[in-house]
Amino acid sequence: MTSSPRANGGSGSSPAEHPIFDDAFARVTTLASHERMFRRARRVMVAFSGGPDSLACLLLMRKLGERDGFDVVAAHFDHQLRPGSADDLDRARAICGELGIECVTGEGDVASVAGQQRMGIEETARRMRYQFLAFVAGKENADCLVTGHTADDQAETVLMRVIRGTGIRGLRGMAPVAGIPSAPAQRLVRPLLCLRRQETHAICDEAGIEPVLDASNDDPRYTRNRLRVETLPALRQMNPAVDGALLNLAESARQVFDSIERQALELRPIMRGPVGTTFALADVRALPTEALTLVIEREAAFGKAEASIGRSRLRDVRDVLVHGSGLVAFGPCVVEVSCGQVRVGPQLEDVEPFEARVLNIPGSTAAGPWRVDVSTDVVEGSAGEIVFAIGNGSYRGLLRVRQVQPGDRMLLHGMHRRVSDVFINHKVPRWERPGTVAVADADGLLALAGAFGVIADNAADPDDALFVRIRPAAPPVQAARIELPQA
Repeated sequence: MTSSPRANGGSGSSPAEHPIFDDAFARVTTLASHERMFRRARRVMVAFSGGPDSLACLLLMRKLGERDGFDVVAAHFDHQLRPGSADDLDRARAICGELGIECVTGEGDVASVAGQQRMGIEETARRMRYQFLAFVAGKENADCLVTGHTADDQAETVLMRVIRGTGIRGLRGMAPVAGIPSAPAQRLVRPLLCLRRQETHAICDEAGIEPVLDASNDDPRYTRNRLRVETLPALRQMNPAVDGALLNLAESARQVFDSIERQALELRPIMRGPVGTTFALADVRALPTEALTLVIEREAAFGKAEASIGRSRLRDVRDVLVHGSGLVAFGPCVVEVSCGQVRVGPQLEDVEPFEARVLNIPGSTAAGPWRVDVSTDVVEGSAGEIVFAIGNGSYRGLLRVRQVQPGDRMLLHGMHRRVSDVFINHKVPRWERPGTVAVADADGLLALAGAFGVIADNAADPDDALFVRIRPAAPPVQAARIELPQA
């Protein structure tokens, strides 16, 4: 990665003297102000290929920086996809030198990486380019990354997503302000979405600067190029205003999606903890699919994972929500429904088994990750501990601590019930059951303890009972109950 020296002044003619530039500048500044693109910005970085769109963007940003007091730096990435790309890099640096703008450059063998990772050239180029731009933006302390995407790029993007299949979010096209794809915490802004491609060419002509013309932009092997040179011209024969129609569709989708985002943000969690985030089933059922998708992606990111969203999986989730029970995996993130709750979180590992232990009465007994204290005196439990009483006349034989086993039955309110039914009746979701600790006598289970608390017969007489305290042998990981402000 290299930088061009900063020149003193610029040799190109001042574009601010020309009407096309002036009109474009007025519209760009209006959009930038409406979207608060450069609020409190001190340094912005322009993604600069050297082509007409990025050159016009650089000229407009230079003027806006002079007006609003921020510095402009350019960044050029050589994809090494064709002979002569190194010459384009040199030309991009030369243009920046003429304009008195610092230019940081980098390069990468996109074709080689695409082959190694078995990805398409277009997607690999995009990923590597944004990785470079995000890195440079951070290194240069840029407040945002600026790209020269135009209204034509927007129309092509919407059409491409329609062809590939998309929802309302995809129909919005490119957002004026977003996160950099490889670094969502960094800001990406697109101030030229209000301009047409022919206007960027005209701005370059007025400035007297010849842009870099990339012949690969007409290569029909790439999807976007085929849309530009084949599909859109054919559609314009049927409807000359098809570009405007696609842009209007994007704007309408954006307005609709605003309400969808609000619905996703207003979904209130019951709890966040090591198993993920839980919500009330009725609240999740009421969400439209697009809002549910946002919730899944948000909670996956909260757990430092990436959800693999697909239409078939979303349909499966809808079926599970209607049925009220089940699990659907989105890569490392799952959506699980049980007992009126929905968990969005990681795949849970199997619980490590431990041997059953006879309880010392009175005394303390270690059992796997737990320690069980039994006393004839009343004991108090602190955070992460569970305390309950067992009547002295309510058990037979030795008391043991163990894990729940298939077919277990439990004495509860004078009746032996299947443990699976007990869990359902007490609304214990499936993800809280595997770590359950059981206290049993010769006839069956007397108490169940876990993240849900304790399930036991409460009829014990405090004056004639054993008091049992179950606590982790190691300090517990505390779940966080989330209290959100009222909307």
